[in-house]
Amino acid sequence: MSHVIGKIKNYVFHNEDNSYSIARLVTEEDNLVTIVGYFPKISEDVIYEFEGEWIKHPQYGEQLKVESFKKAEKQSKSGLISYLSSSFFDGIGPKTAEKIVELLGDQAITKIIEDPSVLKKVKLSSVRIAKFHQQLQENQTNEHILVTLYGYDLTAKLAMKLLNKYHMLTIEKLEENPYRLIDDIEGIGFMKADEIAQKLGISKSDIRRIKAAILFALEHIAYQNGDLYLTFDQLKKQTDTILGIEFQIDDAIKALLEEKRIVIEDERYYLSLSYYTEIKLAEKISELNTITDQFMDDTYVKTLIDAVEIKKNIGYTDVQKEAILHALTHKISIITGGPGTGKTTIIDGLLEVYRIYHKLDFENPNIYEKIACLAPTGRAAKRMKELLNIQTSTIHRHLGYNYEGMFAYDESHLLPQDLIIIDESSMIDIFLAGRLFEAIKDTAQIIIVGDVDQLPSVGPGQVLADLIESKKIEVVKLYEIHRQAKDSNIISLAQAVNQQQLTYDDLVSGNDVYLFHAQNQKIQQTIINQIQGALQKGYSMIDDIQVLAPMYKGELGIDRFNEILQDQFNTHKKNKLVYKEKVFYENDKVIQLVNDPKRLIMNGDIGVIKSITTNEEKETHVIVSFDDNDVLYEKQDLDEISLAYAISIHKSQGSEYKIVMIPMVKNYMHMLRKELIYTAITRAKQYLIILGDMKLLIYAANRVSSKRQTTLALRLNEDIEAMKHEDDDISPYDFM
Repeated sequence: MSHVIGKIKNYVFHNEDNSYSIARLVTEEDNLVTIVGYFPKISEDVIYEFEGEWIKHPQYGEQLKVESFKKAEKQSKSGLISYLSSSFFDGIGPKTAEKIVELLGDQAITKIIEDPSVLKKVKLSSVRIAKFHQQLQENQTNEHILVTLYGYDLTAKLAMKLLNKYHMLTIEKLEENPYRLIDDIEGIGFMKADEIAQKLGISKSDIRRIKAAILFALEHIAYQNGDLYLTFDQLKKQTDTILGIEFQIDDAIKALLEEKRIVIEDERYYLSLSYYTEIKLAEKISELNTITDQFMDDTYVKTLIDAVEIKKNIGYTDVQKEAILHALTHKISIITGGPGTGKTTIIDGLLEVYRIYHKLDFENPNIYEKIACLAPTGRAAKRMKELLNIQTSTIHRHLGYNYEGMFAYDESHLLPQDLIIIDESSMIDIFLAGRLFEAIKDTAQIIIVGDVDQLPSVGPGQVLADLIESKKIEVVKLYEIHRQAKDSNIISLAQAVNQQQLTYDDLVSGNDVYLFHAQNQKIQQTIINQIQGALQKGYSMIDDIQVLAPMYKGELGIDRFNEILQDQFNTHKKNKLVYKEKVFYENDKVIQLVNDPKRLIMNGDIGVIKSITTNEEKETHVIVSFDDNDVLYEKQDLDEISLAYAISIHKSQGSEYKIVMIPMVKNYMHMLRKELIYTAITRAKQYLIILGDMKLLIYAANRVSSKRQTTLALRLNEDIEAMKHEDDDISPYDFM
């Protein structure tokens, strides 16, 4: 570690949200150095000692990356006067500050904190003394807190997160229970909290530690697998693994039950949030579904289906007509089927029948006060809009999700729409489903559309599968591949994978499927060659071509593919920006990694870097264009985006691409499952290119993901009143 002593000359940049700062420091030797890191705005008149590592910025040269800082023991007289008369303190001007320092010397701060009455000799009023003393204490306390946190080997960034969260109570909260950081501070897991706890002298058998491990197992490990609950044996095994040693967990479970943080039902162990969310969702769906009155007259709807068929010059199959009829004459209905089975055609048809039946004008913007077409992701909503030529929205945006993580529409503020169509519903987890259904009014009609055979949601639960399994909701399953899709080898390959009927005879190229049997070392170059050929034919790297892979790491992982494809296909290499391990250029294809409703972008949105600029204050700004939405990122926001020449199969859900390329190598074996490969194949709209070991396709097609541990289907088959829990007045969101 290196350290420098000096005064802040000026702040080049300071982020108020996370305290990331770039500042110029004048050292004791009168040298000017740049310091960067996570530290608060501190007085420019006080001498500080900064500790950290020297790094070399490619554009701005040597900088000290600050890991900790403290006020230097020795302060200059002029510095003390400037500090005491600074904006940190109200009502103390330079003359008063000078009198204080003349009277109390270079230990003025310590003396005032110990006994504020010493200021009476400076002839300050009692009110001014009290306020000055309070502000001085707060300022000193913040610095003292940071110094203490650095003593626990916390990074400056993490220390600032804690200070911004807990303020004056930071040390008290930390010492009371360091495991609270897992819930309170983003990016803190059990391992980091446990590390801090050990430095605080907390025993490995402490009940706080065991409770934290149980909660971590239920939230992070169970959720990672999509499960809403664990059995006792599963919970014990996971908890022991987290703790690193076997402990008796009964007392910790009892304490968590008393604190209402977990719920046990029929030997199933739930987090309270999971349990009550599932209960509330089941109650709401059951209540919505109890209205048995037909919404629309069967005979008239059948007549209108025939009329729409003629108008659109479409020959609906009997199953498609049945799907439209059932969807429009039931309170809640589900339409499920794979690619080519006509789901979009059915939605288009039922919207037209609904419009005619209710005499609605789809050209009138007010129509969207009556009809909502929703999807879980921005890409899925965009695709729905393009196919149906109707206004669509993500579920989050439609519910009014805001920057503070709150929703404008909920059970107290219901959505106004009479008809709600939810597409790509296999992607919806239990929590998003809970938010959506609680905001739907009792008189609304709901049509749920999706492919139940695709990957389930990234978050916990399997809502679409559970709704179908419950047999309580009207379901139309589409199997028939329609005329325009029958010649597609993409769809026939997807069907063979999905039905687990893939054989070696199927592993041949076709009119839109190309299977390249290739060794690992040739895959990268083959992908480059294929992309070059596609670009020469007029396809777009940004909009049309997508490499999909299941893993991030390794020579054939997503990260490496992004480096290679960026190097090959972003030929301008204009305005380079290095951020941590990431390198960006203008014209790079990028993907948004988190929901950001404030800027109207959501997880999974793909855009292109429009510009990278640095202003006179050395602040770097990146503009990313997401369709028609230009979004500004400051440098410290770049954790929110990543290169997108290659993306994960999970991230591709809800999207379609004209050309999809999928490497298939043994390194992926532990991740290969039927649902994953089926989802990847069905992303391809015109051409599918699979490269590598084709035998792995057969291997994947015969491996089915474990069924998620959920109880939504079970609850939907219970009596509504029986579902009511003794704590019925508790909202699931009380446990967030």
